[in-house]
Amino acid sequence: MARVSGERAPAFTSEELEKLVDGVLPQYTLLYGPPDKQVSAHQKKDIWRAIAKDVQTLGVYHRRSTHCRKRWEDIRRWSKKMAEAELGVAS
Repeated sequence: MARVSGERAPAFTSEELEKLVDGVLPQYTLLYGPPDKQVSAHQKKDIWRAIAKDVQTLGVYHRRSTHCRKRWEDIRRWSKKMAEAELGVAS
């Protein structure tokens, strides 16, 4: 599905989000863990490419690794904000 210049990509579907979470969680320690468990930037890019490839198998929209990573960071930010609000902690 080609995108016209300047046109926004459609929102991630619930199936795409589920596939994204299923792809990230097993790799979480490599992507975000302590320094001794993390991998190089090149290896992280390869992990994100593999996750994006899995998300693309749904055939909804061509998601690039940068799109998937950005969406994951948005989810992390949102969940942290919600947890802080629930606990009454100011960020």
